[in-house]
Amino acid sequence: MKISLGWHIPKSEKDFNPIWDNGGIRRYSSTVVLNFGNKYGIIILSNASAFNLKIENIDKLCFELMNQVENYK
Repeated sequence: MKISLGWHIPKSEKDFNPIWDNGGIRRYSSTVVLNFGNKYGIIILSNASAFNLKIENIDKLCFELMNQVENYK
């Protein structure tokens, strides 16, 4: 995986090459996944604390939604 200006750029052997970033402060968290090749993105905003033990579920949800969109096409 590469990182560019804070965005994560995973290596992929498919045409599915999203870039993503996440973050949070106090009581809020977010994840953004963008697929420029297919011109769409998924953004999740949450009121879950960035220190919540299950915060990684927001990233998982975002990527699952992205996969659903890819499979729908």
